[in-house]
Amino acid sequence: MSNLPLIQFNPKLPKLSKNERKVLDLLVEAGKLIAPIYEEQLEQPSFSKKEVEKAAKKDSQILSPFTLIERVNNKLVAIPYHIKYAKFLKPVAGKLEEAAKISDNKQFTNALKVQAKALLDGSYEKATATWLSMKPYILDISIGPIEYHSVKPAFTKVAYGAWVGVLDAEGTERLKNYKRIVLSAQRKTLVAGERIDNLDNVKAKTIDEVLISGIMAITKFVGVNLPTNVDLVEKYGSEITIFNQTNDLRMQEQILPTFNKIFPKEFKEEFSLEDLRRASLRIVAMHELAHSFLYYRNAKGNLQDLYQAIFELAATVLGLRMAGALLLQDRITSKQLESMLVVYICRNFYLMEKSRANKPMFNYVLNGAIFINFMMESGALKELKGMEVPNFMKIFVSLHELLYILEHLLSSGTRKDAEVFIKKYAKSNETS
Repeated sequence: MSNLPLIQFNPKLPKLSKNERKVLDLLVEAGKLIAPIYEEQLEQPSFSKKEVEKAAKKDSQILSPFTLIERVNNKLVAIPYHIKYAKFLKPVAGKLEEAAKISDNKQFTNALKVQAKALLDGSYEKATATWLSMKPYILDISIGPIEYHSVKPAFTKVAYGAWVGVLDAEGTERLKNYKRIVLSAQRKTLVAGERIDNLDNVKAKTIDEVLISGIMAITKFVGVNLPTNVDLVEKYGSEITIFNQTNDLRMQEQILPTFNKIFPKEFKEEFSLEDLRRASLRIVAMHELAHSFLYYRNAKGNLQDLYQAIFELAATVLGLRMAGALLLQDRITSKQLESMLVVYICRNFYLMEKSRANKPMFNYVLNGAIFINFMMESGALKELKGMEVPNFMKIFVSLHELLYILEHLLSSGTRKDAEVFIKKYAKSNETS
């Protein structure tokens, strides 16, 4: 494998027709072409937060998640992605159009054509609406800039990514069962009228990946919930995607080595490899489902560059709380719920140790520090002879308190409120 941000898998796939196989191969070729665009994005210079904010007062496109910032005649200017990377995007769009010509699924054909056009002219909203209106199909692709990773304008904007895969029918049905249980719960909003009710328009699927590239290969996300723009969610709904192969990769590279390192021998003997693997999928599923309860209209504007960190941490904490509903309905056991907490603790320690310099993972490193320090302060997590010892009952009590703080910030907090909270628990000056 080259050093490009590109990972290919060889999962056991369901039987595909000759036509579906040809389409899949073309989608893989398109996905591979995203990696050089991502690398090109990494070459951008960074600008100070103050300089970016000053320029944005004259040109709001500076803060757009779909523009590149460059200095021209000593001024910062916004250049749309589809213009800046046109030479890279034309062959990507060509592969999508080629796949559309031979696909025998009309909705998928149309979605590929719309996506190809969006890559070349920036009509991303239409592409989002088209994908979200599709009926379930065995082939799956997401390709192009993801708004999710363009939320810290002082950093380089690294948003291009892709995944290509095939629907995992069994995993999808399991995820939909979780969705039915979790999203049927009634939760009070902290500020009436501020939260968007998206619960009836949430799609969910699990896929076996054939390829991930760009930002998806760098971050190795096990799940995503797209779109992230609250206005688009309100108009079109959202879709959760869970990735089987990336979960296995995360287990191998991150969770298991950390698990073996930070916990005492007696504690580790209580959890099997399968316990942890399944727990990793469950916690991601619950995290993504929890997003549906946390779309506050003005949160991003109020919290500014700190919004994404608070939003993501709140989703994990709420997801862990809502896992109690699965326990009450005998969908999971107490041990499986504890396994979810163990996996999340491992993930946080891994990120804090390994990913500080990884800009796309900035918010997750921050969140890991906040969670660990909050649990340490409450006595829910203690260090004993260099090993971590969790008290699961105390963790669940502490989750309630932490969630209240985070949701208050999302519903009615200011950037200053978020900064004070983050500095207290993340022990970091990176938010100023």
